[in-house]
Amino acid sequence: MVSKILITGPPRSGKSTLISKLIEFYSKKNFKIKGFLTPEVREKKRRIGFDIEEISSHIRIPLARIGDYKTKYKLGKYSVFIDEFEKVISNLENFNYGQVDLIIIDEIGKMELFSKRFQNFIINIFQGESNVIATIGKNIKHQYNKAIFNLSNVIKHDLSFQNQQEVYQQIIDLIK
Repeated sequence: MVSKILITGPPRSGKSTLISKLIEFYSKKNFKIKGFLTPEVREKKRRIGFDIEEISSHIRIPLARIGDYKTKYKLGKYSVFIDEFEKVISNLENFNYGQVDLIIIDEIGKMELFSKRFQNFIINIFQGESNVIATIGKNIKHQYNKAIFNLSNVIKHDLSFQNQQEVYQQIIDLIK
């Protein structure tokens, strides 16, 4: 049986840390993992943006940077590079899901949701035949969130700093 897991929580609750631990665990179990991470980019201890890093290839591309870049997508002080992001999504759409044990998406966020292609990709993987673990911010206000939260097969975990180990173990117990 495949599991569709959505990890939600407020900022700094440990969602990305949990995802990193899960990737480490499943990699040691020789799971074939596809998906991406969204690491912060820092310069002199100051966050200047975010990248998208494909899990299997470790290729990193910019997702957003502080400043006025030539892009129509803006979120606060960030310019968001949706065209580049959609190239990553295109690569993820074009693999054989039968050869993947686990899809990990860190994260379904406001920046990523500018992309209609990404929105469709998320619905497709949550309705597909692969195990999925994804993170989403608890306070994101987007019409798309209701569609994800209302899928009948989604197991939602509300993460807090205090329950990280418990949620980790619950996910390990679900996806073996």
